[in-house]
Amino acid sequence: MGVIYFFDRHFKRYLLKGTKALSPSDTGIFPNGISCVREADVNMWFYTKDGNTIAFDSGHMNFPNVNLEFEKININPDNIKHVFLTHVDVDHAGGIDKNGKNIFPNAQVYIGENDEQYLTGQLYRIKKLGFLKLNIGVSLSPGYKLIQDGQVFDIEGIKIIAIHIPRHTIGHMCYIVDDKILISGDCLAINKKGGYPFFDFFTQFPEMNKKSLIKLKEKVKRYNIEAVCTGHSGYRKFDDNTFAHIGETADFGRKNHFDEDAPDDCMKY
Repeated sequence: MGVIYFFDRHFKRYLLKGTKALSPSDTGIFPNGISCVREADVNMWFYTKDGNTIAFDSGHMNFPNVNLEFEKININPDNIKHVFLTHVDVDHAGGIDKNGKNIFPNAQVYIGENDEQYLTGQLYRIKKLGFLKLNIGVSLSPGYKLIQDGQVFDIEGIKIIAIHIPRHTIGHMCYIVDDKILISGDCLAINKKGGYPFFDFFTQFPEMNKKSLIKLKEKVKRYNIEAVCTGHSGYRKFDDNTFAHIGETADFGRKNHFDEDAPDDCMKY
């Protein structure tokens, strides 16, 4: 097990407990063909239209009893043919890591082209103080497809627009689905006041992420976005506050909660 996987499984809970930083949606079905599975602190998302379902992200590696979560939303993961990753962090790509059980064994995988540098070891996920260098930890089987900014897909009648929004990771992607759903991954953290850049602690290049959110804010103006499906803030209705605080820094702590509606222990589910 790599260092980042170890952190994700064993240390993150103690870092986050009592901070009310993350507020994933419970496994369930939402309007407009959206559904999600919750794995502790993170959501993976699904969009269903005319009997066809596309997945966005894959959650943690070997998450216990995830089959029971799929049953709640009437999705058989073996039937998923396409999975689009927002990025290749362990809590978003772990579910298809070749070193664990692939929850989408029959799916074509898509990732942002720049995130491949983590998979090949060309880029460290964490590099601090000149000596702390940590790899991403995730290993994907060959056959994944690299996607570019602005690329448009028509998959079984479902339109997906890929938007490169670095720098939570260097290749982080957002997706606009059928011109009305924004899959935001980990570029945004959202509470009652609106959207903020995702927490600096988990973001590789925080200031660049803020600049990327300006781009995303302008991009979505072209579409009639109704909902935002986030990595760690759950399902949110899109409104004027979605990008209200993108020039600020989201903060969390036991004395300064980010989201009072968030669970005290987001890893307990």
